[in-house]
Amino acid sequence: MSHILIWVMTCSVLLTPSLATDGLGVNWGTQSAQVLDPDVIVQILKDNNIKKIKLFDSDIWTVKHFAGTGIEVMVGVPNNQLERFAKDYDNAKDYVKNNVSAHLKKGGVDIK
Repeated sequence: MSHILIWVMTCSVLLTPSLATDGLGVNWGTQSAQVLDPDVIVQILKDNNIKKIKLFDSDIWTVKHFAGTGIEVMVGVPNNQLERFAKDYDNAKDYVKNNVSAHLKKGGVDIK
């Protein structure tokens, strides 16, 4: 009985990575010594079959490059904006309107 249980557990562990790869994604920000062009990042993601990215910069220049790519985008809120959003809900709404909603259109960016 214990051999069967070990065999089942081993098979489960071996099969799990192949099932989990669909959820693989990367984090990306533009604050670095050498900033890569978003078109290069998109191509790297496509070449490696990566379907999800979390952006730490939601400026229009960065986000627009993901339109129509099929890559799911999560837009992070910059830390320096958190206090401002917490103090005034309208600031948060304006941020979402300008940095998220503006990209949500047919053929636009797939923001989750």
